Amino acid sequence: MITGKARDRVASVEVEPGGALRDLRIEEAALRLGPRELSRRILGLVDRAAAQASRRLDLDDAESLRLGTSAELAEAVEETTPETWRVQ
Repeated sequence: MITGKARDRVASVEVEPGGALRDLRIEEAALRLGPRELSRRILGLVDRAAAQASRRLDLDDAESLRLGTSAELAEAVEETTPETWRVQ
């Protein structure tokens, strides 16, 4: 199954393409954030993980169509992605 994962210091998520949540783990430190900040962080992690899962899905679809391997496509994308677009 294709999934995406994202984490920060207070939470981690695993989602399917499109953002369907498969796993959510919240550290004890998250309780000090307050509900609004915690929800903002979790939603941000879900967005990041969903984008990752969607990229993986696209690469796997391309491979099944014999458009190249996932590794080849990922490398080509990396080579053409400007540094200013990269998520740190």
